[in-house]
Amino acid sequence: MSFIGQAEVTIDKKSRLAVPAKFRSVLEAKKLGPGWISLPRGDKLLWLFPEAGFEKLSDGWDDSLIQDEDTEELQQALYSFSERLEMDATGRVTLPKEHLELTGLDGEVVVIGAKNHLEIHDRAAWTARDKERLAKMRSLMTKMAARQRQG
Repeated sequence: MSFIGQAEVTIDKKSRLAVPAKFRSVLEAKKLGPGWISLPRGDKLLWLFPEAGFEKLSDGWDDSLIQDEDTEELQQALYSFSERLEMDATGRVTLPKEHLELTGLDGEVVVIGAKNHLEIHDRAAWTARDKERLAKMRSLMTKMAARQRQG
């Protein structure tokens, strides 16, 4: 499953976001269902994982009764801040108010495909960094290729 591209949308006054059709079509084609997992990822950034994709990644995380403190702390934050969302018949999801408050997102946003999930960014902040992201792409590709060669 790969979500690619971006779309400008709006979070309405009822905290609803219309999932762009090009991303909904990936869900339908891969039979990933209408559920999403919402996870605040930082300032002006929210992640949406298809529920099936989130479950697959979560199941791949080793379980243990004896966890180190970092793993325990990360799991507490990750799962307590995650919320299951239902997509309505028109393709909208209601974003948790707490997530919108934590991230400062409202109104004009851009939804981007990020391989296995979607990211919701503040539109003005995202577009202001377009040239910077493009300029860094070549060096990031070189770094990632070097990491892959190292194993």
